[in-house]
Amino acid sequence: MALSLAIPLLLAATLGGLRVQADLAEANNAATSAQQVTVLPPAVNYLTAAEQAMVAAQDTSPASQEHLESAVAQLTRTANQLSQTAADAELTTEQQYEIDSLLDLSQAMRGESDALSAATWLAQLRQLQSGVSQLVTSIANAQMEPLPQLEVLADSLGGRFSLAMQQALAKTDRSGETGSQDLFAEIGVEGAAVDSLADALGAEHADTIAALRTANADRARSVRTGTDNLGGENAYDDYDTLVGGTLDDIDSQLADAADTARYSALVNAGAMAAALLLAVLLAVLVSRALLRPIRTVREGALTIAHERLPEEVQRIRAGAEVSEVQPIAVTTAEEIGQLARAVDDLHRQAVLLAAGEAAVRAQVAEMFVILSRRTNSLINQQLAQIEVLEQDEEDPRRLDSLFRLDHLAARMRRTSDSLLILADAPTRGLVQEPLSVSDTMQAATSGVQDYQRVRILSASPIQVSAIAAADVVHMITELLDNALTFSSPTTAVSLSSSITPSGLTIEVIDSGLGVPPEALGDLNRLLRSGGDITPDTARRMGLFVVSRLAQRHGILVTLHRNEHEGMTASLTLPPDILVRDSGPEAPLAAVPSIAPLAAVPPVEPFAPSASPEPVAPLAPVVPLSRVSLPAPEPAAPADPVAAPAPAGASVPPALPRRQPGTSDVPGAPMAPIVPVQPVQPVQPVQPTPAQEWAPLPPSLPQRQPGTSDVPGAPMEPIVPVQPAVQPIVPVQPVQPVQPAPPVQEWAPPPPAPSGPSAWTQPSERVVPRTAGDYLDGPGADPPGPDDSVTPIFSSVRSGWLGAPPQPGSWAPSEVEAGWERADRVNRLSTATHVTAAGLPVRQPGAQLVPGGIAKPPSTTVRDPEAIRARLAAHAAGVSRGRSAASTTAGTAEDTTTKAGH
Repeated sequence: MALSLAIPLLLAATLGGLRVQADLAEANNAATSAQQVTVLPPAVNYLTAAEQAMVAAQDTSPASQEHLESAVAQLTRTANQLSQTAADAELTTEQQYEIDSLLDLSQAMRGESDALSAATWLAQLRQLQSGVSQLVTSIANAQMEPLPQLEVLADSLGGRFSLAMQQALAKTDRSGETGSQDLFAEIGVEGAAVDSLADALGAEHADTIAALRTANADRARSVRTGTDNLGGENAYDDYDTLVGGTLDDIDSQLADAADTARYSALVNAGAMAAALLLAVLLAVLVSRALLRPIRTVREGALTIAHERLPEEVQRIRAGAEVSEVQPIAVTTAEEIGQLARAVDDLHRQAVLLAAGEAAVRAQVAEMFVILSRRTNSLINQQLAQIEVLEQDEEDPRRLDSLFRLDHLAARMRRTSDSLLILADAPTRGLVQEPLSVSDTMQAATSGVQDYQRVRILSASPIQVSAIAAADVVHMITELLDNALTFSSPTTAVSLSSSITPSGLTIEVIDSGLGVPPEALGDLNRLLRSGGDITPDTARRMGLFVVSRLAQRHGILVTLHRNEHEGMTASLTLPPDILVRDSGPEAPLAAVPSIAPLAAVPPVEPFAPSASPEPVAPLAPVVPLSRVSLPAPEPAAPADPVAAPAPAGASVPPALPRRQPGTSDVPGAPMAPIVPVQPVQPVQPVQPTPAQEWAPLPPSLPQRQPGTSDVPGAPMEPIVPVQPAVQPIVPVQPVQPVQPAPPVQEWAPPPPAPSGPSAWTQPSERVVPRTAGDYLDGPGADPPGPDDSVTPIFSSVRSGWLGAPPQPGSWAPSEVEAGWERADRVNRLSTATHVTAAGLPVRQPGAQLVPGGIAKPPSTTVRDPEAIRARLAAHAAGVSRGRSAASTTAGTAEDTTTKAGH
């Protein structure tokens, strides 16, 4: 708008400026011409004096000499006057040249007048007259509008010069000759000049023109009659009057023209300035009238684009109803009003599109919810069926396969729960009571595939509220899964917690591939914003799930690089979802009960090369308060557990097989076997529709580390998390029992004792168990892709799958002791108990006869450096052998060649 108004104003100002400039140029030209015409009166006087001197020079009378001298003196004075006037006037180069020529021509007249002949006088006078005429012409040409008086002046000077020539010719030797051609020619020239004056002057000077014509006719008659009376000096009076009046008119007209031009320039400049001011004022008024609705439309469109439309889209996505679009406050019907209505239509269509998109999103979310709940229902039924198979299975290989299937099904259920979270479906409270941080970490660890690589470094004495416990477990599980996936299989992933002023911070530390800084910033922004459903959701579903859950509970999740060139995921739980734990700190996660490995220096992936400082011993293990156990009998304290093997060393199998009734702690006594009370068989429970949609806990149930499910059995050993070996607080002594020898596969079973037992009575229906109940923590390997026998599996498999032991005798006293322990187990109540966190207390081996499964042989750990040294020595020996063979062959060939010669 400003540009469209500025262009006309600029053009108007330019034209007005040109007009004012033309007036000023005209005024300056008039002033300059007024200065230039000041040389005309001296030039005319100079020509007049030269004419009189020429006439006097032609006279031969005695008084002519005196007249000549007087005329020459007058010529000298007028020449000096002309020179001074020309110096003060603003003459052009051409005009100055004409003045100099006139002055030069008069040098001979002024200095050598006596020596000049009559013909020379006539020639020089003609040149002077021509120079004065050219001077007048040059002054007229320099004017922007030549004055007509200059032409009158030229004609007057021409007629006066012709009169002077007539008088000069009449005084020569040809005086009185009527046939003189030059004299009659000059009379004709004068007549032509008078006619030109008559045309230029008009009727105002008719009397002067008539007098000049009469005088010219009289002189013509005088020449024809032979008389020399051509009027004398009085004959010039009419011409002198006419020339003087013309010069005065020229001066006055030039002065008036200069004043008029100057006044016109001032008037035009003022008018132009006023016009420009008026135009600017009108332009401002018009622009404001035009720009006000344009500004309103612009501000309304920006407000719609940046504020109102995003807010409406957000409300629609949140489930609000579509509201009426507020139009832009422009009600005119011209183009700007039409533009405002178009913007309103675009706003309305955008809102409708957002509503349609929200409806589609809701339908997709509902579809996710339906599919996820159906999948959860099927997975729960699958888990229940696996539990039934696990309870009735005695073959260790099949039991191991069932454990793997149980774990895979639990991971599938986590994926289904992730779909529910992405669909923003409300989740039920899966945990009825607050969950300790230790239980939370253990539950999260049991939900990943490579759980044996997870090291729980520390657990704070704080509990997570029941409303957020399941979601926190899910978040930690997703972060652990990501850390395990993008880190080397030979490295460990650490899980720690600490109390900060802002709440509880849980960190997942790995030494994996890392993330570039640009991608790391994008991931942190995605974690803060929550993200939308995009094609990347399926590829980064875990990241989206963590972001959604963090927004749901106000948890701050950040990713940053650590000193191990890996990534650290930090979860900061706000205080409003935390509960202070009143009891002692929960113990760390337990590891599978396996035989201690050979002494190998531990190499932790996150520990420095130097031996770290020993940490404080763990708190004493608190016995379960909700399980009715008989009073334990004193027993020898348990030996300390060996430090965990490094990540690169051989590790026990993924799912270790427990020996019912035995303890893996060296030197620990065998727990007594208590017979199970006979119960009635329980019919399988049919799932109800409500149960079909009820999601199970997001993680596998966990056992309390350091406790045993068999009453009276010794505590399981606890694996320390630091490289240095940590002492284990001795457990309460129990009644020592002599362990029974392993049962031989080929030996016949002993006779059953009289009376009911656990083998003859139907077993009590227990709560379905999952694979997490048989997983002993992060010390086992992940399940393999198939059931093929691996070296690790072969090294730790049960004695049932190994070669038969050497034949030996089975003492009757040992058999009787085993059946007595079975009777005691049978007599105890097998009711299912739960921990304070709501997790079921499992009793592995409760239904088995102690001593039926032999303890797996210890695993021999091979030193990688020793293997490398042996391989290097083998390669060196092979190289030396080949070199020696080549040398021997070459020597033999040389010997054969010499013998041939």
